[in-house]
Amino acid sequence: MKSLPSPLVLALTIAFCSNSWAIESGEAPTFTANGSLKVCTAGEFPPMEFYANPGDTEMVGFEVDVINALAKKWNVKPTLVVGDFKSLLPSLDSQRCDLVISGISITKDRLKRYDGVAYFKTSVVMVTSAKNSDIKQPEDLSGKLVALEAGTTYESIAGQLNEKLIAQGKKPVAIQTYPSASAVIQQVLVGRAAATITQDTTAAYRSSQLPGQLSIPYSYGDANYFGIYMRQSAGDKSQVQQAISQMQQSGEFGALLTKWNLPSDSTDFKVADQ
Repeated sequence: MKSLPSPLVLALTIAFCSNSWAIESGEAPTFTANGSLKVCTAGEFPPMEFYANPGDTEMVGFEVDVINALAKKWNVKPTLVVGDFKSLLPSLDSQRCDLVISGISITKDRLKRYDGVAYFKTSVVMVTSAKNSDIKQPEDLSGKLVALEAGTTYESIAGQLNEKLIAQGKKPVAIQTYPSASAVIQQVLVGRAAATITQDTTAAYRSSQLPGQLSIPYSYGDANYFGIYMRQSAGDKSQVQQAISQMQQSGEFGALLTKWNLPSDSTDFKVADQ
């Protein structure tokens, strides 16, 4: 008599067949064909993704919840692949991951090489020590050190500021990069850097964790968008857009924004337009 398959084998078989049907019917991206969803993230961008306590092995945060929701929607197992921010997009080329979700902005240059789907609206701000009342606008950073997370669009913002300062005959900003958002905030706290440039989400979270120690003297105003990046494929991009739109319309995003104390309008826009 042949032995019956174990419950675990049976469950995995059902899940695999269900996902295969979803892909064939156009309801899931092709990169989920093996029943898994590998997502590259830097893991140091609270409240988007971070380790809540020293020594934790499981990440938490708004984007972690988004990843889990996508995996559930596509009936696959999520796996987080952690690396330095600047290595995330190249990890798509090396097939190390299927998606990059790590507070990474949608930019024209990045979209030349990868597909990107916007899902979160945010703004860039300047953060200083609360003890430093002399810095009120970017031009006040002339001749001072600014700490930035490596590989981010903040480096471009600082570069544009330097072009402006030099044109005005002023000293440029000295730029020092670090591998994580928490590292740059630490440089500001200890007085090694006069300021950093980061997102309003991170600034608000850090300020709540360090009451009275940080200041946000300047906002760059225009909103930009965090995106989900993937290898170029019109079909896969369409499936990700559809999944994000469904999360907007169902109220799932709204619940997550409330959970992580994020602005209620952060996901209130048409995905395909960004």
